[in-house]
Amino acid sequence: MHVITLEGSYNARGIGSGRRPWLVRSAGLDALTPGGERALRGAGVDLVIDLREGSEHARRTHAIPVRSVPLYGEAPPASGSLETVYAGLVRDRGARLAAAVIAIAEHPGTAVVHCTAGKDRTGLVVALARLAAGDARADVVADYAASGAAVRPARQAIAAAQLSGLGLTDAARAASERLHLDSPAEALEAALDIVDELGGAAHYLRSHGAGDAHLAALAALAERAGGRTATVSEPVV
Repeated sequence: MHVITLEGSYNARGIGSGRRPWLVRSAGLDALTPGGERALRGAGVDLVIDLREGSEHARRTHAIPVRSVPLYGEAPPASGSLETVYAGLVRDRGARLAAAVIAIAEHPGTAVVHCTAGKDRTGLVVALARLAAGDARADVVADYAASGAAVRPARQAIAAAQLSGLGLTDAARAASERLHLDSPAEALEAALDIVDELGGAAHYLRSHGAGDAHLAALAALAERAGGRTATVSEPVV
């Protein structure tokens, strides 16, 4: 993973080659400056995959084409634990998670995937895409865990304002602050354990609408950017 500095956004990293990653992840891009847009285009990005709900959108300041793939179908949870939220997404939103990964696979160039902070919805979609492409789980988890250092200073005041009127207990507030601000490795590990229980990333994606061609495309994208041999998991029968 390679940190990308973006004017008008944060928590941006490229996956694969530092000069030409095969996938980029970031926080929201609505306020991207011209310099931030140039930085993304310089990394080869020519498509934005936006995982947010329509109610979360603001007026965009960039001209990169956007494909909207909302994951929740409703307002994102304002409180709760990371593990509970992730488990709900994996178990109940498999078709939407797969649709986002399919959007990555179907795009011949480099896509940037984002939600609001670029750690939760983005973290799950990027993890599934990377695992299906053949990346090591340890590398995927380490990339996810890197988000906390960027997200906490950017969103601490926003999270405090969102949680202040919910009347949460001290324990519930602490869990909800972790939901909004942190990306501990164990949270993604727990979600990936569920994916493994369901047959692993490739089978999970196939069972929710992805085809072998999509998985082959992900592997080819990763091989092109990282110099690895492209491999695709065999179907689970």
